[in-house]
Amino acid sequence: MEELDGNGERGALHFGAVTPALDVLSAALDAYLVEVQAGGLGRVPDADLLAETRAFEVHRRRLAAADTVLISELERRNLPARLTSRSTSTLLQGLLRLSPSEAAHRVATAHATGPRSTLTGQPLLPLAPALAAAQITGTVSAEHTRVILTALNTLPSTTSTENLTAAEQHLTTAAATLRPREVALLGTRIAAHLDPDGTLTTATEHQRRRGFALHPNPDGSYTARGYLTPSCGALLLATLTPRAAPRPAATTTTGDGDNSGGTGSDNSGGWVSGSSVGGSEPDPRSHSQRLHDALQDLAGLAVRRNEHTTSGAPAQVIITMTATQLTTRQGLAATSTGQLLTIPDALNLADETTLHLLTTTETGAILNHHRTKRIATRAQTIALTARDKGCSFPGCDQPPEHCQRHHITPWADGGTTNLDNLTLLCGHHHRQFQPTGWTCHSRNGTPWWIPPPWIDPTQTPQQNHRIQRQ
Repeated sequence: MEELDGNGERGALHFGAVTPALDVLSAALDAYLVEVQAGGLGRVPDADLLAETRAFEVHRRRLAAADTVLISELERRNLPARLTSRSTSTLLQGLLRLSPSEAAHRVATAHATGPRSTLTGQPLLPLAPALAAAQITGTVSAEHTRVILTALNTLPSTTSTENLTAAEQHLTTAAATLRPREVALLGTRIAAHLDPDGTLTTATEHQRRRGFALHPNPDGSYTARGYLTPSCGALLLATLTPRAAPRPAATTTTGDGDNSGGTGSDNSGGWVSGSSVGGSEPDPRSHSQRLHDALQDLAGLAVRRNEHTTSGAPAQVIITMTATQLTTRQGLAATSTGQLLTIPDALNLADETTLHLLTTTETGAILNHHRTKRIATRAQTIALTARDKGCSFPGCDQPPEHCQRHHITPWADGGTTNLDNLTLLCGHHHRQFQPTGWTCHSRNGTPWWIPPPWIDPTQTPQQNHRIQRQ
């Protein structure tokens, strides 16, 4: 690779030459692919095919050893900084079109098994010498390596050098005959053996390991990963557990047909009046789904409480969609972070934020920039609390602190942020009233709810019993 000039010339990224050894390897691989793709493996006996599969896997694994040397050399030359990359991982993502997680794994592996040297240039053994040697011989796969490094990193920082070295050697030896999952279980047993009472896991160690990340997925969802300190985990669990309690999927009663909407309710705030549809059913959500919904409610509550201290939206959402999508509510919009959302979800996401809506042509040219404070002001929120006294859905008893401000006529459809077009809804009913067919209307300045025909064929308007009738 040619040297970069003092101005960070990027030509080396595109015009450098590979080493002769890599040329030889490339030519050999070309010859092998020509042979196997021409059907050369179709003529070998079964035993030879199995041997070929094993041997090829060894060569595949050995390439990882070269990978660690390449990454170590990139860092030795400080190329990531010279190319204005934030980190080695960022450089690899752009250079090799890797995902952030894959790039991070490769860098971590290189740090553990790549070559090292002193400040004067004297060579040093890798941090994990046994694992580095197993890479060179092709004994361990990339997955084995990740599992072993994860197991070593979970050992307390107070673990002695002798025990750390023994653990590395034991795990690497086991990887020669065990699958990655079995090696991970062995790592757990080693940790339990070295710290049977948990006494080595000090408060300082918890602080070292702490971390949390939300990784965006291509479908718009997120994957959460992290390590919580005991105090953080206890606080979070204590907050989520009561919010994640099971609730009936449907509670029915035989209403008397008046405008009161019946006289019964359940602890979840669910309410169905009119024709009975078969009584109560168990909550169909799994425990993890209930915890997810509780976390969503908690996040919404935090946003709203923060807003009350500033009388304004504490966060903003920037959404880009075409004018046609805004009109038809079809297709996918993009947030400023690049996540794709359905148009209804994108508009609903702005319920608790200041919304910047950019409408574009089909080619991406900006047609208009709409900015609005969709959030009710502090004074409006106080007035809503005094009027609705909590979730306005019939039969719900959730307090105002657990509620969101809901536009009766949707903001995206021209609904205003005025008291007669606002009502309080708990997170559950805010998510569920539309899918189940309920609609809300304002009458004399107060919210009234109309059930779907499958619940009440007469669709008699109902109102929460706490709201003062006007």
